[in-house]
Amino acid sequence: MHEDMLKDVDVLDEVDEEKEGGLTVSDNFGIMLKHYRKIKNLSLKQMEDLCGVSASYINRLERGERRSPTISVILRLAGVLDISSSVLLAAINIKEPQASEKISLSELLIKHEYLLNGEELSRDAKESLLKIVEHIAQCQWNSDTKIHDIYVLAELVDQFKLAV
Repeated sequence: MHEDMLKDVDVLDEVDEEKEGGLTVSDNFGIMLKHYRKIKNLSLKQMEDLCGVSASYINRLERGERRSPTISVILRLAGVLDISSSVLLAAINIKEPQASEKISLSELLIKHEYLLNGEELSRDAKESLLKIVEHIAQCQWNSDTKIHDIYVLAELVDQFKLAV
């Protein structure tokens, strides 16, 4: 019965989203949501099981097809991802960081729009660039792994170049 109630809440949230129309997130919200879900190594189904928001709705948020989640959905997602709700809420009210405020490079890439050769980066290009930065940060880069790390990096750069 508890699962049915959670699904009903999710359906109501989607209905509320359509009615309210006032709360809109940036395209970066979906990128950020997917980024943190991947960091936690969670599937869409696992997210659904943990927070009660349907996997299809989360997927549509990540792809940018849904742009007006309710505050309750944002808070539940942030709770499951174990991140401050302000991180996801920042995609609603985009603000410049204070001079003393430090953010990660990944957050910087997610929160801002970029130009490359005078053209704005597409969502796919932005996600590809994020993967490049994450690979560089996470690879071991030692004499035993360097060839493999360079190969993976080259593949990621290929994906980025295709996206731009």
